Amino acid sequence: MKRRLKGLLSVAAVAACAGLCAPSALASDDGVDWRIEDMGVRDAWASGITGEGVTVAVIDSQVVADHPSLEGVDVEYRLASENGDSCWYSQFDKEDRSRVMRKPGDVTLSTSDGFYDTHGTSMVGLIAGNGKGYDGGMGLQGIAPGAHVIAYPDGFTDKGTTGGMAFQGACIGDDGSSSDLRGSALADAVDSGARVVNMSYTTMPDWGYAPVALHAIRHGVVLVRGRDNSTRAGLYDLVGQPVYGQYFPGSVTVNSLARDGSISKYSDVMDGNVSILSPGVGVPIHKGLRTDSREVVFSEGGTSSAAADLTGYLALVFQKWPEATGNQVLQSLVRNTRGNGSGEARLDPEHKRGFGAVDLGKLLSVDPTVYPDVNPLLEWAVKASGEHEETKGMYTDSYSDLKDEYTSRLGDVFSPDGEQIECSKACGLIGREYERERKAWERVEQCRKDGGSDCMRYSATATADEADREAGWDDVKADYGRGGVSKSSSKSSLPSWFVPAVVGGSVLLVVLLVGGVVLAVVFLGRCRRSRAGSGSVPGGGPASVPGGVPSMPSVPAGHPMPGAPYVDIARTGMPHPNNPTHNNASRVPPTTGAHPGQRPPLPPSVHTQSC
Repeated sequence: MKRRLKGLLSVAAVAACAGLCAPSALASDDGVDWRIEDMGVRDAWASGITGEGVTVAVIDSQVVADHPSLEGVDVEYRLASENGDSCWYSQFDKEDRSRVMRKPGDVTLSTSDGFYDTHGTSMVGLIAGNGKGYDGGMGLQGIAPGAHVIAYPDGFTDKGTTGGMAFQGACIGDDGSSSDLRGSALADAVDSGARVVNMSYTTMPDWGYAPVALHAIRHGVVLVRGRDNSTRAGLYDLVGQPVYGQYFPGSVTVNSLARDGSISKYSDVMDGNVSILSPGVGVPIHKGLRTDSREVVFSEGGTSSAAADLTGYLALVFQKWPEATGNQVLQSLVRNTRGNGSGEARLDPEHKRGFGAVDLGKLLSVDPTVYPDVNPLLEWAVKASGEHEETKGMYTDSYSDLKDEYTSRLGDVFSPDGEQIECSKACGLIGREYERERKAWERVEQCRKDGGSDCMRYSATATADEADREAGWDDVKADYGRGGVSKSSSKSSLPSWFVPAVVGGSVLLVVLLVGGVVLAVVFLGRCRRSRAGSGSVPGGGPASVPGGVPSMPSVPAGHPMPGAPYVDIARTGMPHPNNPTHNNASRVPPTTGAHPGQRPPLPPSVHTQSC
């Protein structure tokens, strides 16, 4: 969907990482890469299960293609741009065409340019890296080294801290339109046969993400996202928050697990939308989280690393059970967690640990094809929403009949922090998708009772193309400019946690500079969403506060702020949140990227942002 920015200053608002923004103080466990040694990965490799034949997509920052950990790794770099092969870098107040992603090599970064690591590089390395490091040191060992990775950049990466993710540039075409790289990347990943898509970032509200997310879910593609690296409380139950990609119903929302079974101290909080715990503490990560860092240590990787590790485990599972649909693998994931011998999905009653910690051994030993081809996370969200007065009717009311795609229908407070849940037309579409999957499975079961053969042809995944046509996916796909995919196959890797959002418009720029006053008045006029307590939105970004700038949670000196999106300070002149010598009181509403994946919000001239 091309966004005309005539007469408007383009902006690349920055979102926080899902995990790598977590403090990088050494947190080793006697030098043991426990996400491999303790999780049965070596046994899987010994039996020939390395992820071979499985396609995994990673949507993140640009990758350092000649990183030693990516040597020999099967990585295909793609620029899924709505502007075709044309994508140039733009700053706040000027157009800079000196950096252009036109040819394959421009999609990646190189050590020759002074880049040694980025957030995306680390994510791809954790999924499929070879373990080699710079100067013969420790590198990034992938859990699924045999997998085929498609790495999609979601913007331009500058040098600096937090893996270069704090300063992302917008992707602008020759015609002046901005490009939604993440939405196009997800759509292309589904069409390219990816079984799992890793998006280690969080996002601001955006209903435009719903069509492409539902396209992925219809086709059984597993969407892996990380939650915010913060201790801000979430919702009371797993009902989903469709407006946030990291909590989109049907997605796997991951929290960070330590070797001793505890949750990372940077994200240990009640969050009903968390579904799975995965290793994220004491994992390989570049020291200092800088793009010029060459040293890999065992440290706090946050939910970004946890999401990447889970993506690697799932790649092994898909190789072991190639006939299983994505929904069936998800069924196995939530039913066969560590310590759960019931074979049924059991949600943590305290709503902190989801369905439990991933258990690779069980996932490789239990045939997932015995389970229904119904997304269990989608099912849980729809059913749970009907059990609470505050969320009843979220997915069953006639929201899909609304003419305005972005109309908000807010429920009552459903969070310790006063969180309200937003609903619009997309909520009805989500409910319809669950009903489609449920009815499709009933038909499969009836076919089997009747003694029929090939009954899975009636399943939700098998009938996804037909469902796409009914949902008008071809029109959505055409709007994404599907012809514009620049490809380059090579042995290396790509990004996966941060995502810049294009929030073009001079009005929004003013908002970013003055702290959101104009945003609250002009673009949030229809938004009645309120938050008590910390005043932060569930995606890791601050809530909109009319007439002022929300306060920023305190951060340990010298540590980057975990899981909260920030505006590019270098371009706005606002205080840098990752620099303890600056005032940490100014934070502006993020647009995307803080967790694992959702489409960035469209410019305000195109749609009304929900909140």
